Amino acid sequence: MLFHHTVSAIATVLFLSFSSSDAATFLDDRGTTHEWDNTVKAKVAVRAGVGGLSLFHMGMTADQLVAVWDDWAIRGSELDPENPDAAPIFPEMGPTPEEIAFLSSAINLSPSCYLNTRGCGQIDNMTDLFALRDEVNFFLYIDNGWDPQALEMDAAGLPVIFVDTYFEYNETCRAFNYSQIDPSTCYGRSMIDIANRIEELAVFLGSDVDIDALNAQKQAACEAASALTDAAAQAHEKGIRIKNIWLAIEQDENGTSYATLSDHDPIELWVPRTLEELGMPFLHADTYEGWGEITSIQYFKGCEAVAISEECNGDTYFPVDFWMIDSRSSRLIDDNFKILFPDRAILADQWWYTPMNDGPVSYKSIASYLAAFTERISAAENVQEASEECTPVDPKSTTLLQAGGLGGLPLNGFVCYDKTLIQEEYLKCPELSAPAPTTDSEPAPSAPTPTADAPTPTEATPTTGEEGTVPTSSVVAYDFLLTFKMALMTVIAAIYL
Repeated sequence: MLFHHTVSAIATVLFLSFSSSDAATFLDDRGTTHEWDNTVKAKVAVRAGVGGLSLFHMGMTADQLVAVWDDWAIRGSELDPENPDAAPIFPEMGPTPEEIAFLSSAINLSPSCYLNTRGCGQIDNMTDLFALRDEVNFFLYIDNGWDPQALEMDAAGLPVIFVDTYFEYNETCRAFNYSQIDPSTCYGRSMIDIANRIEELAVFLGSDVDIDALNAQKQAACEAASALTDAAAQAHEKGIRIKNIWLAIEQDENGTSYATLSDHDPIELWVPRTLEELGMPFLHADTYEGWGEITSIQYFKGCEAVAISEECNGDTYFPVDFWMIDSRSSRLIDDNFKILFPDRAILADQWWYTPMNDGPVSYKSIASYLAAFTERISAAENVQEASEECTPVDPKSTTLLQAGGLGGLPLNGFVCYDKTLIQEEYLKCPELSAPAPTTDSEPAPSAPTPTADAPTPTEATPTTGEEGTVPTSSVVAYDFLLTFKMALMTVIAAIYL
C-alpha cells in the first residue's frame, strides 16, 4: 500500500512537473515575460498589415487569427478584397490573394477604414475588441508604440504582447505606457531586426513554422541584400544622393497651388534605416521641427517665388538624385506635379516609394522590396550638383541611431560607403538545416550596443509594470527534460502495474 501511494505521488509530481515545464516564454519590448504552451496554437488579434501579414509569412495559419484591425495594404494602395486577383499598386508589399484570404478569415475590427488609401490606424469600437477576451490568448501590438488604443488594451487587462517597430528595447527608452523616457537611448530598428523578432514571436505562438520554407525566404533576402550592397557602392561612385520625404500639394491665400515636402530622416523609419545600413547614401536633415516641412519656394533656392521652373532648378535645399517618397504621396507624381515641383530627379523619374510604418516586415517582404529598389537605383544617374563630402561613421552606431533629433548627421550629410560596416545580419545566408529558436536561442541581433547589460538566463526578468533591463526573447524547448520524464514515467508505470 505504501508502495502504491509512493508511486502515485511520484507519478503525480512528475505529471505536474511535466505539465508546468511544457511552456515557452517570450520577452516583449516592454520587458514583459509571456508564457505559452507552444505545442498548442495560440489564438491572436493583431494589426493586419505589419503584424498579421508578417506572421502569415512566418507560418501562421487562419486557425490562429481571430481578429485584425488597421489597413490591409500599405497607404496609397487601392485594395479590393472582392477582386483579390487585381494587380496591387505596390506588388512588393502585397497583399496577395492568399494573404487577403488569410485576413478575410478573421473578424475585421476596422470596417470603416481598413481600405482607406490615406491610412486607418484605428479599431472602430474598442468594445468589439474587449468582447474577444475569452477567444483570444494574446493581443499583439506590433507597432511604433504611439497608438492610444494600446493603452486601452492595458487598462482592460488584456494580455498584450508588444513588438516595437521603431526602437530596440532599452529600459531607459520607453516607459511601460510606451512614452519615451530618454530619446538619446532610443535606437532605431531596421527591417531585419523587426523580422527576427516576429519570427521569434511566431515560434512562441505555436505557428506552423516551416523551417525549409523560411530558410528559402531568408536566402532570397540575403541575396537581395547582397545585390543592393553592390548597387550602393555603385551609387556612391556615381555621386548619387538619396532623400526620404513626404509630399503634399497646398494652396496659398490666392488659391495658387504649390508643392511641399516633409523630411523623414533615415534614422526614423525602418525602410530607410535598412537601406542606409546596407550602404545607400541617404541625406540627413538636422531638423525635426514640424517634420522639417519646406515649400517648393524654399526648396528651389535659385528660383524666384513666382517663376519656379526647370530653368532655375540647379540650386536646391537638398541636392537629391533619387527620392524615396511616402507611398501615399508618391501617387501625386504626374505631369502636373512635375510643373509644380520641377526637381531634376522627379523629372527623370528617379524615385521609389517608402512604406511608412505599414505593410509586412518579413524575410519575404525584405527580399521583394530590396530587389525592386536595387533595380531602380542601379538605373539612376547623378542629376544634381553637390559639394558635401560623406561622413565616415558606422551606420549602426548608437550615436547615429538616436531618436528625437539627437542622432543623425548635419543637413545633407551622408554616411560614407564602407563594406566592412554593412549590416552583417542581412548578409548571413541561412544554413539549410538551421533550426527554429530553442532554449538557448539569443535575442534578435540589434544594430546598436545597448547601454544596459542583457539578463542572463539565471537573472530575474521584468514583469508587467516594470521597466526592467534590456530583454532577450527565446522560445523555451524542453526536449531533453521531456524525454527523460516520459521514460521515467514509463518505468514507474511498469513497476506499479
